[in-house]
Amino acid sequence: MKISTLSLLEELERPEYAAMKKAFRRRRYVKGESIAFPEASQNEVFVVAEGRLRVFRAYEEKEFTFAVLEPGDIYSSHTGAHVVALTDGVLLVTDVGTFHREMMETPAVTQAMVRVLGGLLKNAFQIIDGLVFSDSTTRLAAFLLAEARGEPEGPVVRLSVTIEELALHLGMSRQTASTLLADMGRSGVIRKLGRGVYRIEDPDRLGGAGALMIPGRTALHAM
Repeated sequence: MKISTLSLLEELERPEYAAMKKAFRRRRYVKGESIAFPEASQNEVFVVAEGRLRVFRAYEEKEFTFAVLEPGDIYSSHTGAHVVALTDGVLLVTDVGTFHREMMETPAVTQAMVRVLGGLLKNAFQIIDGLVFSDSTTRLAAFLLAEARGEPEGPVVRLSVTIEELALHLGMSRQTASTLLADMGRSGVIRKLGRGVYRIEDPDRLGGAGALMIPGRTALHAM
């Protein structure tokens, strides 16, 4: 679920970026802490040094996750989204004005920010498409296929989130996510190898999850 392949932490360790690194101050946070919210007045830019953060918007009683920020990801608090800590961790924080000045001298920061924003936009469209056009099974199947990585015995998904966090990301209940994973396992489409690790046994059937038939059910259309 990482939204950028470029780690700004690695870039900041390079000698030419020493000035940029000095512009950030370290800030510790704890699991469940609100890092940013729509009504916040401060405009800050931060890099995740340790831990993970969830970026989401809330509408009425529903929450829609746009991204999970991991070490090396960069984000700005003035986007109007909620940012909540999924774990304890550390941020590198600076104000927007300082960031803008330093960014002019540090191309890697601009590149990282563009990738993060692009990832957020992509996730936003995927959420909209899923809510409008797809049921829960299709959303989960698409996520598993997108996260799968090739290994000698087949594509494997190694979840970096809990089932509850996965459910929030996909806009469904925890019970629905757990039930769908269990049903996919019983059908032989996926196999659980360990905690949070699944091998996709039949990518073609998973890709056609909208019509996936499970013994004892008419179809996987739980919402």
